[in-house]
Amino acid sequence: MISRLWKTGLKAGRGKAYESFARETSLPMFKQQDGFLGCVMSHNQIVGFVLTFWRDAEAVAALDNSPTYQAAVAQILAADLLIEPQEISVCEIHVADLEGLI
Repeated sequence: MISRLWKTGLKAGRGKAYESFARETSLPMFKQQDGFLGCVMSHNQIVGFVLTFWRDAEAVAALDNSPTYQAAVAQILAADLLIEPQEISVCEIHVADLEGLI
């Protein structure tokens, strides 16, 4: 299993709009991707995180070329929610214990 962590700066006062975008646009888009296993989306006042879980490295690589992913990226950039920097880290998961998390 592979994890992909996207981290971004958030514009002040835009947390609720960021949450709405995550719920209404990002999550449905991720669920359409082959190899998507789940995600955790979180934020504080200045930083947002999207941690997604994938079947394998090929599924993560395919995300970048997905038309629905590219459309979601264009939408969030146009929504004026984010500030630089945005960073992506991809790692193989070697230990996980999520039982009872939610």
